[in-house]
Amino acid sequence: MRHRSRVGLAVTAIALPALLLTACTPPADGGGDAGGDATTGGTLKLAGNSDVLYLDPAASYSAPDYQIHRALTRTLFAQIPGEGDSDATEIVPDLALEIPTRENGGISEDGTVYTVELQEGVEFDAPDGAREIVADDVVLAAKRICNPVAPSNALSYFTDTIVGLADYCTGFSTVEPTVEAIRAYVEGNDIAGVQAIDERTVQFTITQPAADFIDIMALGVFLAPQPVEYLDYLPDSPELRQNIISSGPYRITSYTPDQSYSLERNPVWKADLDPVRTANVDAIEIAMGQDAAAVQQQLEAGTVDMQWADTVTPTASVPALLASNDERLVIGGDGAIRPYVVINTLSPNADGAFGKTEVRQALNFAVDRSAVQQILGGPGLAAVATQILPPEVLGDPQANVLDVPEEGDPEVAKQMLADAGYPDGVPVRLLYRETEPYASIAAAMQQDLQAAGFQVEMKVTTQNAFYSEFLLNQDITEAGEWDIAIAAWSADYFGGRPYLVPMLDGRGYAAGSPNFGGWNNDEFNSLVDQALAAETPEEANDFWIAADAVATEDAAWIPITFARTPVFHSSRVGGFEYLAWTKNGDVTNVWITG
Repeated sequence: MRHRSRVGLAVTAIALPALLLTACTPPADGGGDAGGDATTGGTLKLAGNSDVLYLDPAASYSAPDYQIHRALTRTLFAQIPGEGDSDATEIVPDLALEIPTRENGGISEDGTVYTVELQEGVEFDAPDGAREIVADDVVLAAKRICNPVAPSNALSYFTDTIVGLADYCTGFSTVEPTVEAIRAYVEGNDIAGVQAIDERTVQFTITQPAADFIDIMALGVFLAPQPVEYLDYLPDSPELRQNIISSGPYRITSYTPDQSYSLERNPVWKADLDPVRTANVDAIEIAMGQDAAAVQQQLEAGTVDMQWADTVTPTASVPALLASNDERLVIGGDGAIRPYVVINTLSPNADGAFGKTEVRQALNFAVDRSAVQQILGGPGLAAVATQILPPEVLGDPQANVLDVPEEGDPEVAKQMLADAGYPDGVPVRLLYRETEPYASIAAAMQQDLQAAGFQVEMKVTTQNAFYSEFLLNQDITEAGEWDIAIAAWSADYFGGRPYLVPMLDGRGYAAGSPNFGGWNNDEFNSLVDQALAAETPEEANDFWIAADAVATEDAAWIPITFARTPVFHSSRVGGFEYLAWTKNGDVTNVWITG
């Protein structure tokens, strides 16, 4: 499969063997039943496991976060399903009048200044009455992105590119986490590279030309205009969550954390000003706290319409659905490394064993990747990973620089531990989520690790606590509350930067960093710098491939599988197209058929 990048097709399918992919993908275009005439009205019902990770757009950075913000929040640019397959996404203007290019004057000749013109007439559903969105609301979004309470977990994309943002964020990090102090800092400090030129024009200045800067601006809802009322609350606090202000087609009418959301039409939303969302249904109801099997039963019965959050079709249900050619099943891709095993290189446990390359390599040889592949549904739903970047990201075949067998090799792992000074093995704390498939994967890995000489302590937690209380918590990480953890990562967009920079550049490690294990390597960092400064995508790719090889050989973590996502919707749903950005259908463009 050829590499497709930049604006247009930013996410592509995981390159699985052709016969297996054909066998496991519904025979339609992969997008589900997108045909038929759209109807309006009715209530769309969603059900799933957990609440959002963050509701505040300054921090929203997960599939459920994006799923609900699709309904609530207008963005400068938006992801929509691309043409031709269920894994492609296209970046299109949303609030912006057009995508900046050199040809239309939106990008300066030297490639460092981006000018974004906003639509007129788009409004916030503000508590004191509708208020038009202006350029200063985009500037406020940029200013809140690194607040000291709930900063963006994708912060490095922005601080690495936008002039002056790193310095602004350094100052913000020292601010007392109170409403008054945060407001004073935001109102008293500017970002040199984000300026409101007039009410309708925002200008971004970046440190050097970056071929992927539009991808960065389109990432999540971080740069979506934010109302000044958000400064009245601590970021992502329970109070702010109860006072989310909508600019999209729906608004929240009730929210009970970890239980439910109710959304109704936003009375100030104007359909003719929204090129992305048709908003066919009148209301959206979201029920949380349900496991995947229970949700699947309701979907098949038609009492629930779509899955919510990280809930996907149970692996055990997929073969029968495929055999019956059930068009309600859609298997989509999003560039996911799911799962991979994070190694806590900062853990003090076992005399700092996990800071040693030989011990991390032993972990790589201990794990039976093919067993995890079967847990996830076989080769059609997961390809064994022996490197960090999905091979189609750079258009290059997958490498195996450690020469690790798919089924692992416990004897090699034991010898590596002995050579590293641990002939009696190494104790290891394995952190995992209580939800499936992670619980089953953890059980399988426990056996693998014990066979290779590791003494395993199992540590289970909830879906949200897995990240918020453990992996994103620097104090917990450095205290060794976990040594390895079964995590997952999906592409923000396809390219070397969204994988290797946030996940592995140790210079950016801090509380909230997606480099969960704190791995740092000078040779890798140098290659990253050269890739980011490269003048052409081809030149950059050479550096990304080399950086991947360094990280894989040094065993930064354990790549396990590149996975695809099986999702299901009820027969009441029309217009369902898989959107990789939300890992599900677009709730603002489906309709109810009966």
